[in-house]
Amino acid sequence: MAVAAFLRLFNLAYPGVLVFDETYYVKDAYSLIHHGVELSWGSKADASFAAGNPTGLTNDPSFIVHPPLGKWLIGLGMLVFGSGNPFGWRIAVALLGIAAVWLSMKCAEILFGSKRWAAIAGLLFAIDGVAVVLSRTALLDQIVGFFVILAFYFLLKDLKAKPDKRLFRPWLLLTAVALGCATATKWSGLYFVVAFIGYIALVDTNRNYQLHKKLELETEGKLPKQLWILPSVKKAIRTFFAVTIPTLVIYVASWTGWFLSSNGYDRNWAEHNKSAGLVNYLPKSLQSFWQYHTEIYNFHANLHASHPYSANPLSWIFMLRPTSFFWAEQPKGCLLEVSGTTCTSAITALGNPFIWWAAILAASVLIGSWFRTRDKTTTLIFLGIIAGFVPWLFLMGRTVFEFYVIAFEPWIIFILVAGLVAWKENSERPVLARRLILGFIWLCVLGSVFFYPIWSGMWEGYDFWRLHMWLPSWI
Repeated sequence: MAVAAFLRLFNLAYPGVLVFDETYYVKDAYSLIHHGVELSWGSKADASFAAGNPTGLTNDPSFIVHPPLGKWLIGLGMLVFGSGNPFGWRIAVALLGIAAVWLSMKCAEILFGSKRWAAIAGLLFAIDGVAVVLSRTALLDQIVGFFVILAFYFLLKDLKAKPDKRLFRPWLLLTAVALGCATATKWSGLYFVVAFIGYIALVDTNRNYQLHKKLELETEGKLPKQLWILPSVKKAIRTFFAVTIPTLVIYVASWTGWFLSSNGYDRNWAEHNKSAGLVNYLPKSLQSFWQYHTEIYNFHANLHASHPYSANPLSWIFMLRPTSFFWAEQPKGCLLEVSGTTCTSAITALGNPFIWWAAILAASVLIGSWFRTRDKTTTLIFLGIIAGFVPWLFLMGRTVFEFYVIAFEPWIIFILVAGLVAWKENSERPVLARRLILGFIWLCVLGSVFFYPIWSGMWEGYDFWRLHMWLPSWI
């Protein structure tokens, strides 16, 4: 946790300008905390923010394509430390990034039943470049990442609880609350809602099936399948509503500022237009809300604009096209400066290649093993990958970026740790295996020390920066 905090908080106020999509989320956060709704900005607003004097906000509504909760959280930091302070822009995300490391350790402890392996999982997550960069930048993706790993922690607690006939499952309710917060930050949280509901339904079905088989053995007769199918269907329906209702309530509640406003985007649409179908019978505010969401959906569905750092989802886990968040140059005054070359400051959302490439190897081994054993822990470990990664494979025509992996990165770490655990437990030379695992962890640590300058924007000589660009696609 100390390592995670240092890497995320050290010189957090640098750079003192809005980097990458901070230009949207920081300004939207400012508008939310001052007016309760996102409004449009003038063309010179970024420069005024960089000068520590946020100006240029108009009274015109702005078409925003992400829910408000994440921006409200960013705004909390601005309320405490000032809207003109870059530290204030980023502190909320940084704290959630640190908390995500702690949650990952708690989940790993449950999954592997070991504090030692949990600490290793936490260390690997703490030092990875994607996690570091996304925690040091006021974007929404690390906020989503925090809420989904929080939901996973609650899910694990629910699965550990003794199954009974109670209608109220407190850990499941907390899972739904966390998923609602994730969805109220970005719609990609919905993928986790679907995956988690599906997994819980399968677990309940399997429990009923095993009980059915046990009763058949005890009675020495074959019982009707309906005895386990019908209870499974009932539980699945109950789980669906137990998760979706709190999720929906929290999602709609996150738009309170929009509902209370008079000049939010599309806020008065129903006053001048007629809705189609059953929507026309809703209150006008909800009709306008529905219309706004229709436009948001159309935007996301048709987002095919070219971008120099867009990355095909198939390449994400290989770290082939990391996103450049920031680039600056100056004549001199940097680390490892070389005469005749410039000094550079770069922030690149590049994962530690030793961690990510080793996780790919571990994943291939675990998948092969799963088909033989149907191991429950392996299924849980891949649940986050199914929720956070697989849906993007069906959206490869959209403009997407590699740093979206932050939403499922804890599960990448779990896969890697599971591979290390299997290596140690199945090795014929356990002492050698332990030493090699320790050596691998030190390799990851040293790799992060090497790459940290391009994760935090440290000024370095151009030639030294070039040494970090191992692949042409990283530039």
